[in-house]
Amino acid sequence: MTNTVQQSNATESPTDQSNWPSHARRHRTEADIESGGQKKKGRGVLKGITVAKKRFANGSSKLHIEFSKTLGGSIGENYRLFVDDVVVYMKRKAPLIGVNKWSAIDSSVKDSIVADVIAKWDLEDTYSTKGKILTIARERYRGWRSTLHSTYKAYSTDAQRRANKPEDVTPEEWDYMINYFGTDLKFQELSRKNTENRQKQKARHIAGSKSYSQISYEKRDEETGKEPTILQLWQITHTRNGSWSNEESQTVYDNARIQIREKEGEIGGPISSEEQNNIFQNSYRSTMESTSFKPRGRGYMAKPPSGSERLHSEIQRQNAELTLEVHDLRRQIVEQQAERQREREEERVAREKHLEEERVARQRELEEAKQAMMHDIMNEVRQSMRSDVEQILGTRQEDAHQFSQARDAPRNGTGNRSSSLFKNSTMITQHQLMQAAKHHRRPPSEKDGFL
Repeated sequence: MTNTVQQSNATESPTDQSNWPSHARRHRTEADIESGGQKKKGRGVLKGITVAKKRFANGSSKLHIEFSKTLGGSIGENYRLFVDDVVVYMKRKAPLIGVNKWSAIDSSVKDSIVADVIAKWDLEDTYSTKGKILTIARERYRGWRSTLHSTYKAYSTDAQRRANKPEDVTPEEWDYMINYFGTDLKFQELSRKNTENRQKQKARHIAGSKSYSQISYEKRDEETGKEPTILQLWQITHTRNGSWSNEESQTVYDNARIQIREKEGEIGGPISSEEQNNIFQNSYRSTMESTSFKPRGRGYMAKPPSGSERLHSEIQRQNAELTLEVHDLRRQIVEQQAERQREREEERVAREKHLEEERVARQRELEEAKQAMMHDIMNEVRQSMRSDVEQILGTRQEDAHQFSQARDAPRNGTGNRSSSLFKNSTMITQHQLMQAAKHHRRPPSEKDGFL
């Protein structure tokens, strides 16, 4: 009897097709019938197959991925594969039972998701990388639960819901979610408010599933690499073939453009991208009468960081600055040591030069003193020799006079006396004269005991 009831409930018609929730997951058999028996590739539970094939074709090596420096999302040829891979690891690790939101999931589970992604992709294991991976995982986890809720609302009874279980959840998980969606009053009230808020969103993009980061990357200038401004990106994502998605989107664009031009006119030149974004966000809030400070026109990856993320980024920034300061201090110390070594070397060279100059000066003074002494000695020698020569000449003249007297003595009858005088007279030889000049003394005489 029970089986009959369940089979009957399972074959009940779901919600009218015209009111089918946009994100509700259809049962596989219904999707197969509508698509001619083939499931669309790259959608739903088939996420991850393409990236697995590409990784296998690449020799099971890590695939390359980049992130937009301005909008934060993944960019490049592998941008969609990367997001799909994050979703695969998120669904493997993130629980549905026992939690009602992403923040309630244990941090060890989130760390495990990050580790699995980094192990398969060419990424640096940094706090920034972890934040980007978890941001994608968080948004897709919310989207996963939203899809499950849309699938829940697509059917009118729990029997139909159980008979049309989504393929990316287990029967236990689907039973838990059915009970949670149907009985949790807090969730139901939050869901109602979210539905009302979405209905108030008048400006809607028509860019499809492609991320804002990838669109901006594809529209960049090939030569300069410059990406579109916030105003240009809004126009790209909200127009098709020159037509705006709706009037509200064009009004936001027009008002922001006027304010940006006015600001540029005030300063007499273009304003920065940050200033343009601030003007655009203010224009959006005033035009749409929004009280939310959620950034618009930039994608969810460009959301401002949380308080803990800002604190961690600030700590990282301070650590980086401290590291630079330490490096700079070490460089200064090395430079100071080198400068002191150079100064000591200069002082040593200067001291040696001074000593050498003093030695040369003393040597010069000694040479000058020696020359002066030699000059004085030569003067004394010449003076002494002149005196000695004069004395010798005088003595010889006296001897010559005595000799003359002795010679004339026989004539005067004084021959014996003259002979005696001649014998006792001092006779100085030429050799004695030279010796006297050599030893700076007078020539020997009778008084010296040489005669």
